[in-house]
Amino acid sequence: MNGKPVNPSNGAETAGLTGLLRCRDEDTGHLQREQELRGGKYLGLQRFYDREGRLQRERHVNERGNSQGRMAEFWPNGQLRREEFAENGRTRGPVRRLDAQGQLERLAFHADGREQFYVEYNAAGQPTRLMCPAASVLPEDRPLCGFGGAAETALHTASGAKAAQMRYEQGRLLTAMEWDAGGLLAAQMLFENGRRVHRRYSSENGKAVLREERIYEADDRPLAHRGGALAQVRQWGASGQLVEQRSYTAGRETLVERWYLNGALRERTAPAGEGPAARVLRELHGDDGRLARRERLTADRQPTGVQQHFHANGRIALEEGYGEPDARGRTRLQTRKEWDESGRLLADDVLLEDGSRQRKAGLTGS
Repeated sequence: MNGKPVNPSNGAETAGLTGLLRCRDEDTGHLQREQELRGGKYLGLQRFYDREGRLQRERHVNERGNSQGRMAEFWPNGQLRREEFAENGRTRGPVRRLDAQGQLERLAFHADGREQFYVEYNAAGQPTRLMCPAASVLPEDRPLCGFGGAAETALHTASGAKAAQMRYEQGRLLTAMEWDAGGLLAAQMLFENGRRVHRRYSSENGKAVLREERIYEADDRPLAHRGGALAQVRQWGASGQLVEQRSYTAGRETLVERWYLNGALRERTAPAGEGPAARVLRELHGDDGRLARRERLTADRQPTGVQQHFHANGRIALEEGYGEPDARGRTRLQTRKEWDESGRLLADDVLLEDGSRQRKAGLTGS
C-alpha cells in the first residue's frame, strides 16, 4: 500500500491508513485484489482479478461492508459482462447482462426489493422473454409493453423462430399466443367479457388441436395468472371431441359432464337443490348411452338416499339406501335390494348398525 508492504490480516498495520491496498500473486506478480481504505477502514472501491491478472469484478462498499453504487463484472477480454447498482447491499435500478462481444443479453429493473421488469434477447437481438412493469421504469420497456399505446410484441427462440405473440397496453398483457417447436399453436390467453381465458393445444397429425380451456371469473389478476375462481373448464380428445366439461358458481363446482370419444354421454353430475349444502345427483352411462348407475350424494360426495345400478337391458339391478350424514359427515348403508335381468327380486335386506343384515323371508339371494 502506497509502495510499502502491508499485512491486511493485521489490523495494527492498516490502522489509520488511507489509500489503495493492492495484493499480488507471489509467483507471477499478477494483481489479484485492490481494496480502498479510508482511515483504516475498508470503504470505497474493491476490485478482484483472475489468475492472469485480468479484472473480473468491481464494486464499492459502505461503512457496513455492503455494496453501494455501481457493481460490475467483466469478460476475460475486458468487455463488460454485468452491471447493476446497489443501495446498502440491495439491488436497485437497471441491471444489464452482456455477452463477450458487448451484445445485450438481459435487461432488468429492480425496485422495492423485487424485479419489476426484464427482457432477454437472443444473439440476433430479438426478445425471447419479457415481463412488463405496471408503470414504465426504463426507456426500453415503452415500445415492448405498450406505454406509448397498444403494442404487438413478438418473442423468439434462441435460433430466431417465432415462439409467442403478445399484446400489451400500459404494461398490461391483453392477449398472448405461443407456438411449439414445429410452429403449431400451443397455447392462447385472452380476455373475453372481462374474464381470463386460457387455452392449451396439442399437435395431432400436423395440426393444432384444442385440448383444454379454462375460464376464470372476472377479477383483477393479470392475464397470465393461473389462480382465481374458475367459471368453466372444458377438455377435448385428440380427435377434437369434447370429453369433459365442468362448471362452477362462486368457486364451487356445480356441474360435471363427461363423454366417450364416440360422443355418447359418460357422466353427468349436478346439484339436486340450491345452496352449498345441496345434494348432488350423479348419473353414469355406458358407451352405448344407456344409464348404468344413478347416485345421490351429499355436498361432500358421501352417498345418501337411494343409489341405483341398472342391467344392460335398462332394468334395475341394485338399489341401496343410505341414511343422513352423522356428526362427522359420514353416511351408513341401511337397505339393499337386488334384481335379476328379468326384474325378479333376489334380495331385500336391512343392514344393521353392527354390519349384519336382516333378510326378508322367502328370499335367498345370490
